[in-house]
Amino acid sequence: MIIRKQDRNSKTRVAMREGPGEVFITDICAKEDLYEKGRTYAQMYLKKNCGIGVHTHEGEKEIFLINEGRAIYNDDGNEYEVSKGDVMICEDGHSHGITNIFDEECELTALIILK
Repeated sequence: MIIRKQDRNSKTRVAMREGPGEVFITDICAKEDLYEKGRTYAQMYLKKNCGIGVHTHEGEKEIFLINEGRAIYNDDGNEYEVSKGDVMICEDGHSHGITNIFDEECELTALIILK
């Protein structure tokens, strides 16, 4: 199977998880392609002062990979600057969020795996 870029589902979320601004999301594949072992596999784009609010994962984990740019990552209340190539994992029962405070856009890949 090949999924062409123009055939991938894209959407914009405003105040995602009560975070600032807008998050632009392009699915890498459909939820059905994850064999009920995942909920999301997507590319996300954060412009300056945009992000995903801090939230807790229950019964799942989320993995972020920074593809381009930088952002501030909140890991259970601790904040870290993350940049291209960094991977962040939010385990089941833990919380995280991410905000781009920098001038350049931040692109990340997000994968949510069900427990």
